[in-house]
Amino acid sequence: HLATGAMMSTPDERALMGMLPYTALTVVVTLVAVGKNVTLRLLGSLTYYLIPETPQEQAKARLARVTAGKSPSEVRRRAARIKANISEDAEGTESIAAVKFGKALVLAPYFREFDYALLFVILVVANFAAAELAPFALNLPEHENILVPMLALVAVFSSTRSLVKLLFDRLTPKIERQAALAVGVVGFVLALFFLLLVPTSALDFEVAGTSKELAPAMAKKIRSRVVGRKAAERVADVAGGMVVPELQIFIGLALFAGIITGALLGPAVRIVRSYNMCVRPPSWGGDFVGVSKAMVPLLHASFALPVVTVFAWLAPLSRAPFGLTDEQYDLVRVCSLMATGVVQVVVVPALIQAYLDGGLVAWYEVKHGERGVQAMAALRGVVRQKLEVTKHLACKVAVQAVGPATLMIACACLLGSKRRDDSEGATENITSLVPAVCWRTVASFLGWWTCAAWAMLISVGVAAAKAGVETFTR
Repeated sequence: HLATGAMMSTPDERALMGMLPYTALTVVVTLVAVGKNVTLRLLGSLTYYLIPETPQEQAKARLARVTAGKSPSEVRRRAARIKANISEDAEGTESIAAVKFGKALVLAPYFREFDYALLFVILVVANFAAAELAPFALNLPEHENILVPMLALVAVFSSTRSLVKLLFDRLTPKIERQAALAVGVVGFVLALFFLLLVPTSALDFEVAGTSKELAPAMAKKIRSRVVGRKAAERVADVAGGMVVPELQIFIGLALFAGIITGALLGPAVRIVRSYNMCVRPPSWGGDFVGVSKAMVPLLHASFALPVVTVFAWLAPLSRAPFGLTDEQYDLVRVCSLMATGVVQVVVVPALIQAYLDGGLVAWYEVKHGERGVQAMAALRGVVRQKLEVTKHLACKVAVQAVGPATLMIACACLLGSKRRDDSEGATENITSLVPAVCWRTVASFLGWWTCAAWAMLISVGVAAAKAGVETFTR
């Protein structure tokens, strides 16, 4: 009976049983992330600023002062110092108030997009880590977790869609959309020439392998589902001569690279502004804006790691000097891209808070700047509009801050899960329809290009900010 039961266990049944732990993990992680309101905990304690004029706003300001002592240390520090140094207008009322977002942030524009991006990051990392550690930690048989490539693909397309969608927000300046389009076209051209000219000895995305294996492998596996395995092998022999031209693959990859490059322009400009606010706050604002000393190295790392990762992927600079094997070199690529994305996620709250602090800076410079107190009456409406726009864009900036990180982490997990070729006797699944080398081509190029484009844009932004270009400082 045991032998009969073993024979009845088909490859599909074994694959299904092997996926049960990962499916359970995905359900549990989703429930915990949603139940604990991870996204709201991350952003809900951030502080925004308003000029209380209506009774509702004045009540909100009073409530913020009362609850400041019960807030986390960072929020309490801001509220206490603003309260101690607050300015008053001619009527004796406070000119500006610091208020926590709280649960009201759920109703803000683009909160859902940020929530989805963070959830997919958590899910894909949890599944990738479980698939890598399970054979060692729990002594489980090695089994591919098909949820990793599926979740990674969803994360890549969802994040790219969100970044493109932000370009058409009603508050996005027309000049930003035009500049993003121009940068996207330049990105497409650069990516295409890069793929055509870069030697595989320096950076190999395995396009040649994808060109040769894609059509025969897909023809064989599709036919095996329709006419049986033996007939599929005969079809595969015929299809073996089918080759997808490398130029077509280059154009497809370059097209997606151009879309990503254009979509990253707006995020780069705002993140550079926030970075400057964090590490170089105004001389008067040391007590009000900026970040803790522990966060500063992480912010510097978030800007330096993309550059380091870009060069770490170059074989002459990393593989050859250290004599790395193929597997070690693959791990370097996966780990460097993953670390870069994770650090980007860690600094997201600090960058968003710095963006919100821009409203306080605008108010202070009008209130206490060279224009004097009289100018405040004339410009009060302008400053109030600045504060409202800043509040409205908080979640937009959050999506822009986490977008590049989501792309990097998803591509790293996809590359890591498919870094080994499918063995001859491996159990077929929905992701094995496409050969592993094809997955690696897409994941490695898009991951590296996202990192390279982000590194280039933020480096140009930091240099422009140091040169005094107002676009990157205001």
